[in-house]
Amino acid sequence: MGANQLQVHPAFYRRVRHYRDRIGIKDGRPQVAVKFVRATEELVVQLLENPLRGHAAGFAAPELAVILRISVPGCSVFALFYRWNGRTLTVITLEHTAQDLPARLASMLAAPRQPT
Repeated sequence: MGANQLQVHPAFYRRVRHYRDRIGIKDGRPQVAVKFVRATEELVVQLLENPLRGHAAGFAAPELAVILRISVPGCSVFALFYRWNGRTLTVITLEHTAQDLPARLASMLAAPRQPT
């Protein structure tokens, strides 16, 4: 039961670039940054094939109740947040799990989408 459609929130691309640059440039680990990006890309492909791999993010706010999360393999401090409505996989963002996630996600979903 794979996804028929994929939608990607612009925040996802921004966050992947942010963490890639932080790991690769600021932390001086370019090989780790490449592995991180590849693992994230592979995770999206896997979710397209099986969107129910993740689990409920468990946010209390009603507007976030349908958000699912899954850890990035090999980088478990990062989680991909998404929605699945039975047809469309909507990738929302990628976050370090130490963030104030409910507030960040609520602001992303409330903001109008801008092209990347």
